Amino acid sequence: MKKLGTYGLVLLFVACLGCATNASGGFVAHRNIAYATIPGVDANLLSLDIYTPANATAKPAPVVVWVHGGGWAIGDKANGMQTKPDLLTGAGYCLVSINYRLSPDQESADPKRIMYPVHEQDVASALAWVHSHAGEYGADPDRIALMGHSAGAHLVSIISTDESFLKEHGLPLTIIKGTISLDTAGDDIPSAMERDPRHIFRNAFGTDPAIWKKASPLYHISADKGIPPFLLVTRGMPDRRDRTTEFALALQKIRVKATVVDATGYSHSEVNRKLGEAGEAVVTQPVMKFLAGCLQPSPEAAKK
Repeated sequence: MKKLGTYGLVLLFVACLGCATNASGGFVAHRNIAYATIPGVDANLLSLDIYTPANATAKPAPVVVWVHGGGWAIGDKANGMQTKPDLLTGAGYCLVSINYRLSPDQESADPKRIMYPVHEQDVASALAWVHSHAGEYGADPDRIALMGHSAGAHLVSIISTDESFLKEHGLPLTIIKGTISLDTAGDDIPSAMERDPRHIFRNAFGTDPAIWKKASPLYHISADKGIPPFLLVTRGMPDRRDRTTEFALALQKIRVKATVVDATGYSHSEVNRKLGEAGEAVVTQPVMKFLAGCLQPSPEAAKK
């Protein structure tokens, strides 16, 4: 093995700043990496954490980008990371958990508050960063899937159906190989506002029905623009499950594969929290099967 000189040791030390290996040695965490810088914005809100398999392989790892929930108003990229890093890196994936700017968590009519389309723009910026920098972490920019819970599920769905957000970065929807939506009420914002007009929706989307429709993944579904396959996990009251089914049927109508998983019996938080728990099958098994299917290397890449 080639010995490192003093200069090499210094470089190695610098490269590892912000990195930490978990207790079991299954993954390495690279934390608080800036994907954008905006004057006056808390740097943490424009940052991401990367979890890579501790035992690197010769071939780059597929990437799963996670977007947290919290009503577009609360939450952090570190939340819900008790099981996901081990689950995903153990399966050979690179996990990226991102932050984004948040709306007020109390009733607000401030016209300058964070609201649509800022959350979406941040997620698209983070995804563009991942696509550009994945190779630096042993990951494959040509095999990226998105996954989110609640408000995060809405965000991964709108990024995967409204091509305008990635287009701002010169990227097509086809860079997304699959999208997993875990229990969101945000596929059809006008319907959600009619059924549950809470301030979290008004804070995030305002009071203009035209904006509500523009912010809804359902109304961006159309053929021949590269919408990826979807896995949709739903639960709760029948009308909530019906909205998910409606979204899936709209995707299927344009020949996009969309699979619905019924997690009735779980609470909203359990859909997220139980993912990756030992022996859990309702959510974990479908998620891992979906990822294995959509993140396969292309025939050309497999020959290399």
